Amino acid sequence: MSVLYVDHEINNLNSFKATFRRDATVYIANSTKEGLQILSEKKIDVIFADHQMPGMTGLEFLKLASSQYPGSTRVLLTGNAYTDEFKMAADQGYFHTYVNKPWDEHQLRHLIVSPSA
Repeated sequence: MSVLYVDHEINNLNSFKATFRRDATVYIANSTKEGLQILSEKKIDVIFADHQMPGMTGLEFLKLASSQYPGSTRVLLTGNAYTDEFKMAADQGYFHTYVNKPWDEHQLRHLIVSPSA
């Protein structure tokens, strides 16, 4: 199982990697550009993306990932309320589920271990 986590906050990236390194091969990216580079080089099973990213939002990133890497499970992480924009994006298949930040370790572990759930 391989996982990519994209977030511009280095503390979140380090915490994610330390928490889930025994559950999966974890790749982290501190920008959407770096995330797209990793996706082009590695087979990623589950993609987690923070919505509040500079330059390109997590939702925009997952929209790109959904067209280029449709076999991946895509998860939007957000501190925002679930909006109509998110609902429309989910309905179009850009992401499979969303998780509120701060994230719950058990919820994310379930998504990593059982990505289609």
